[in-house]
Parts: sequence; C-alpha cells; structure tokens
Amino acid sequence: MVMIIVRNALRDQIERASEGRQTVLYTAKGQPSYMNVVPLMTNDSLGIGGFDPHCAFIVSGRVCKEFFYGSYPGVIRAGELLSLPGVAPGVAMNFEYANHAARSCGPGWHLSTNAERAALMLWCRRQGFLVQGNTDAGRSIGMASEHGCRVDGGQLGDAQGDPATLTGSGPLSWRHDHTRWGIADLCGNLWEWQAGLRLVDGEIQIIRDNDAVHADLSRTSAAWTALRLTDGEDVASCSQGSAKFDAPVHCIEGNAGTPILRTRILHHSGPIADDTNHPGLMDAPFRCIRPEPGISIPARLHALGLMAITTQDGSAQVYLRNYGERIFMSGGAWYSGHNAGLDALCLSHPRTHASSTVGARPSCISLR
Repeated sequence: MVMIIVRNALRDQIERASEGRQTVLYTAKGQPSYMNVVPLMTNDSLGIGGFDPHCAFIVSGRVCKEFFYGSYPGVIRAGELLSLPGVAPGVAMNFEYANHAARSCGPGWHLSTNAERAALMLWCRRQGFLVQGNTDAGRSIGMASEHGCRVDGGQLGDAQGDPATLTGSGPLSWRHDHTRWGIADLCGNLWEWQAGLRLVDGEIQIIRDNDAVHADLSRTSAAWTALRLTDGEDVASCSQGSAKFDAPVHCIEGNAGTPILRTRILHHSGPIADDTNHPGLMDAPFRCIRPEPGISIPARLHALGLMAITTQDGSAQVYLRNYGERIFMSGGAWYSGHNAGLDALCLSHPRTHASSTVGARPSCISLR
C-alpha cells in the first residue's frame, strides 16, 4: 500500500507540474519510467494532407487517442528499458536486446518506432521548432554555450572519453518543444534504434501503421511489407515496382553520392554479403535524397519521415546500404555536428550492431 501511494504521488506531481504533458508509468517490475503524452494527430495537422489519423496512432486497425514516448533516452535496469532523467543513457545494445528490454516492461511497452519518430519530426517541423542537442562532444555544434553534463565529466568539445551527456541535462532547446516538459535528446547524443523500418537489399520495408509495437520484428517475420512506389500502398517484399533507395553510381569503397528513390537497384555499393565493416553506400544531406526522374513521391513516404516535404535550414545525415538487412537508427550522435537531427536517417547497420554511440528509447501504447 505504501509503495502504491508513493508511485501515485510521483505520477501526480509530474502530471500537475507539466499540466498533463508528462507522466510516470510503472513497468511490470514496478520501476518508474518518465514518459511524454503524445495526443492523437491527423495527417492534415502534420502538414501532409488528409484528415486520417497519422499512422503512429493506429495499432491493429484501431485508432488510439495517444501514445507515451520516453521523455529521455533509455537505460536498462533489471532487464527493462526505462526513461529516466539525469542518468547515463544505455549504450552497446543491439536491436534484439533493446527490443526485448523494452517489451519486458509489460503489455503495450515497446521499442520506440519509426512511425512515432516521424510523427514527432513532422510536428516539430510544423510548429517551427528546430531541435538542438549534444552534437559536439557534450555541447551544441551551432551554439557552444549550450551544453549538457558529460557522462565522463570531461571537457566540452573533447572527443576523448565518453562525450555523451546525462539524460535531459541540456538546455530547453534540446527538448522537442523547447520547454521543460518536452522530450529530451532527440537530436545527437546517441543514435537510437527504431522499430518498424528497415532496408533489405535497398528495398524499403515497414511494418504497417504502428503495429511494430507488438508485431514479430525478426528478420524473417511475415509482418514486414514493401511499399509500391506509385502510390505508397503495401505490397509483398521483392515485388516489382516497390520503393528502393539506390546509389547513383556503382561504388565499391566510400561515398556514392546523393541517394536515389527508384524501383530498381542498379548500383550496388558493396558485396551482397552482410559486411558490417564496409564504409557504406551514401553520406549526404537528407534533403538531397531525390526521386528518379518521372517519379512522384507518395504521401505515405512523407508520413513515414523518409522524404523531406520542403527544403529545411541545415541538413541531416543519410547513411544507407543497399545490400543486406539494415535496421533504422535515428537522431545522430555526439559527433554528428550540423548533420544530426530528427530527420537523420541511418539505415546502414545490421540488427546485430552494438556500439558506445547507439542506444534506444522506450514507448508505450494501450493495446486494449
């Protein structure tokens, strides 16, 4: 009884102070996780046309009134992925481990998804918020006076040691809505695994709507579908006419230039084998991803955050490999400089990848 009272007191305190924008949810093991409440948004409200709910709010065909997104990058405690303020973010977790730790929190808990990330990105763009973060070894590359508390206590701007910052320790401009109760550290600090989006030999594959919250995310899962490039509708994997990211020229080593959205893979950048040490297919500004001449970009690709709608100030990294399976990571890291951001697109690493610059974030949505 005492524990329940304490839990309720903490939750009520956060909800009152934030006017309901943030809350504290408790996991299956009774651990607290600080979460932002993201209310239902339509495609029209996000600037992509149509009054249907954005796909982040649709699970198994049912429209959800909200989802809960980790206010802070995740850290693993007792096998669960938690969102906690003022701690060193969890790192060196591969995709499978991050997904398991998120779902271990209980029903409705899951690894944050690309659909959710896209909704937040589109909302920030629509509201005019340019989200900053730890993009220069503990500080902002664009404003050196903006900084957080480095995990290692080291000198700002020094790439040695551990330049990641404690969760939520940066200024308000490092929150998605530039307020105390906004979602922290979406730009820079650590790349974050996202569920529901991958490349397979260059083909864009998704899990429909926000079904990645409960679907089988394994490599061979039948839940993965491709997208028909003419209209963005679901089609079977490897279907003729499916949307693909390709290189403009053949390239065995190094950068291959601006990526191209097309229906065929013409230029492999490396071996078909899953070579994790290969330098990669592309490294270009996100806003420069371009469709092949004659192709109109379906609205669904905009809704999924895969193609820029309008030219933005600045740009974000694009890392793509058009061979093997590549799972999506978002945001950039402490070394990304001006290239970090909510629209940073990293589809170059396999699900087995783990490093000191990759983390994850929990989300939760009601499945009832």
